[in-house]
Amino acid sequence: MRMDHRVRSRSAGRPSALQERAVEADEKPGRAGLNRFVDINRAEIGRLKSLTGIGTHYANKIMEGRPYSHREELLTRGILPEYIYCRIIARLSTEQS
Repeated sequence: MRMDHRVRSRSAGRPSALQERAVEADEKPGRAGLNRFVDINRAEIGRLKSLTGIGTHYANKIMEGRPYSHREELLTRGILPEYIYCRIIARLSTEQS
């Protein structure tokens, strides 16, 4: 019991390891913006691969099928299977400049 008490009191004003990692991720420029939309018309292969279920094969297929006017074209043109598309739909965009 006594040892448990010391461990708790020692960590009592410090942030947890998860909180420290979250702060570090926000400070690193390479990790910034991971929760933003990915423009499928302009994103580099590494950015596309950061999406859940997208590897080199699907990233290349997305890049070869450009340009897209709507994100749904990834399904209608047979670029991605539906189960992968449903996982990443909330992070896709097709910004037109």
